[in-house]
Amino acid sequence: MIRTLATGAAVAGGGVLEACAQQGGAAQVPAKELPAPETTTVRIVVPPECDPGIWLAKDFLLAEGFTDVRFVATPFVSRTWLTNDLADVGPAHAEFTVATIDAGLPLTILAGLHTGCFELWVDSSIANVHDLRGRRISVRQKDLSDQFFVFFAALLGYIGIDPLKDVRFVESGPDDYPGMIASYTDGRADAVLAGGAQGPLLKRLKAPGHVIFDTMVEKPWSQYVCCHLVANREWTRRYPIATKHVTRAVLRATDAAAKDHQRAAHDSVAGGYPKDGSLVVESMAMAGYNWRDLEPEETLRFWGVRLKAVNLIKSTPQQLIQSGTDLAYMRQLRSELKS
Repeated sequence: MIRTLATGAAVAGGGVLEACAQQGGAAQVPAKELPAPETTTVRIVVPPECDPGIWLAKDFLLAEGFTDVRFVATPFVSRTWLTNDLADVGPAHAEFTVATIDAGLPLTILAGLHTGCFELWVDSSIANVHDLRGRRISVRQKDLSDQFFVFFAALLGYIGIDPLKDVRFVESGPDDYPGMIASYTDGRADAVLAGGAQGPLLKRLKAPGHVIFDTMVEKPWSQYVCCHLVANREWTRRYPIATKHVTRAVLRATDAAAKDHQRAAHDSVAGGYPKDGSLVVESMAMAGYNWRDLEPEETLRFWGVRLKAVNLIKSTPQQLIQSGTDLAYMRQLRSELKS
């Protein structure tokens, strides 16, 4: 949730140190120093286009004392990086975090990053979310391991549609995100949730249908964190100081990227990811990088209530917060890092 509201949301990294310094980034020494990190190696899940701050964090991490920063090409929307120990930190959507924490997996939320970045694309015969009753919805998998299924379950339940009885989910496969989108564009499904660059790509392709729901503007969804910085809980417990360094580096890089979307896109491409900088700009326009104003706990409460209401999770919101968050340092950085 946004705090200012009264209501209760292996790829090589790029060398952009000079560019970051020009934006007031990695070359500057933070006001309050930390002890040296216990490890100088960190493995990061490659982020989507809407999170260039994570990609651009490499030079900030080098300034924090890390010497081996690895970007791992594993899907951030899959639990595989966590369950198979492929990476230490990465980005994660709210619905992913709630379902993963409820499943008892060792995920810890370190900070909220931004709101927005999802568009609900539907067949031209569908005018609003209520019209999804009885329709075909494209997801990767009809279970809690798939954040897209989880999102629809919460959204449909919120408006009184039973996600397990009142719609038909079309499954593309556990790791087949392109196939999920193709199910919609090929006409095998009537609706799909497009995140990050997928919305701009669908517009470029002049995909059939239209957008009826945008999490950047649609309340109450727009009031909660979309993407978080998360970590393997065991890694954070083994390296608590390194965890703080990572959190600070990513939030500083996110601030630098948010100040200049064009520069963030240029530096991302210069660093080797992604290939199309214009997609970074368009994806960033779908998000609000207001981590100082977001309360990740309120986001967990919101999603926890929604998913418990449709009997998909067992944990209470407070249990999710207690077992799945470590946000004290993020709050400290709100005052230490200049906006």
